[in-house]
Amino acid sequence: MIKKRIITLLLAFILCVTGMISWNVEAEAETISEDIALSELMTEDAIVGYSQSQTWGVYYSDGYSIVNKISASKVGAGGVTNANLRCKVSVNAILERRNSAGNWGFVTSWVQTNENAYSAMISKSVTVASGYYYRVRCIHYAGTDSSSSFTDGVWIGN
Repeated sequence: MIKKRIITLLLAFILCVTGMISWNVEAEAETISEDIALSELMTEDAIVGYSQSQTWGVYYSDGYSIVNKISASKVGAGGVTNANLRCKVSVNAILERRNSAGNWGFVTSWVQTNENAYSAMISKSVTVASGYYYRVRCIHYAGTDSSSSFTDGVWIGN
């Protein structure tokens, strides 16, 4: 089961890095204020957020959110949901941008749902405005269980 999760995560990451799926989104320009707490903002090129299984659930196993810098104007973004049993499995990936007030605002989102499955995965490359931090937040569903995960922010700049 762990081997399956690692392969799923690697496949999602590869799709994001190679930009095999693309979707263009235009975002308006703002300047990030210098008083933002930078503890959750990263300069790495790829970041993974992880969700543990819920103790009350029987279907949901774990989930991942993934964001990576492809270029100065493009991010790879997506998520993976894994289930313990075959069921309806879904991942809702939400790309967000940090504004000058330090809040995360919606950029775009997409959903992947698989019936009678152990996992669901989605990834896209998205054209964005440079000069901002971006993160991915995912909502994970498996059967009657749900959870969420999110990444830290990755800097997309020149």
